[in-house]
Amino acid sequence: MTPEERKEEVRAAQQGKSREEIMAEMERKSESVVDLDNLASVEHNWVKRGIKVSCEHAGHPHHSHFLIRPR
Repeated sequence: MTPEERKEEVRAAQQGKSREEIMAEMERKSESVVDLDNLASVEHNWVKRGIKVSCEHAGHPHHSHFLIRPR
C-alpha cells in the first residue's frame, strides 16, 4: 500500500467524525497520541559551538543540529 493509498483509507474511515471522536479512537488504538495542532510552546536555549548548535539546560531533552556552510 502506498502512503497516498493509506492516507485515503484513513480519510475514508474518519469521514463524518468529529475531532474529539477521532482523538478518542486514536487513544484507544495507540500507545501514545500527540495532537500536533495543539503542542505546548517550548523555550530553547541555543548555544553555538562552531558549526554545531545545541539546545542546553532548557527544561527538556538536549538536542542539537549542524549549521550549513554557504557555498
